[in-house]
Amino acid sequence: MATKKIARACDGIAPGFTILEVLVVLALVAILLMIAVPSYRQYIQRGERAEAIRLLLAVADCQERIRASTGLFDTTQCLDGISHPKYRWSIEPAGNTASIGFEAIAEPVRSDDDICGALSLDHTGSRSISSGKGTLSACWGGR
Repeated sequence: MATKKIARACDGIAPGFTILEVLVVLALVAILLMIAVPSYRQYIQRGERAEAIRLLLAVADCQERIRASTGLFDTTQCLDGISHPKYRWSIEPAGNTASIGFEAIAEPVRSDDDICGALSLDHTGSRSISSGKGTLSACWGGR
């Protein structure tokens, strides 16, 4: 009998969340997003940088094959088929069909990779970065 009275008394109250509970949940979600988004962005940048390094090594390999067959590097070749939407590609000295050296450069299209900047690899195997914020080993992934 007592439970029927309580049940009838609660009939007018709609179940749900209070505004305070909703605000607490929203604050927690915002805090988690503030932590997760920068970490995810860095993870994506490392992946893109690793792909750019792979392509730089492929360009250097192509130049070495040309040098093995002709005795000189040809900086007009080896960029065909090399593409990545986040990087611009070049080989210096540009347009030289008979060079004694080369430098392959992958420059970020957007400036959001300010840690490493442009990555470069030359004919001696020397690697470099254009930004002073990162370290060579961190930007080249220990390679």
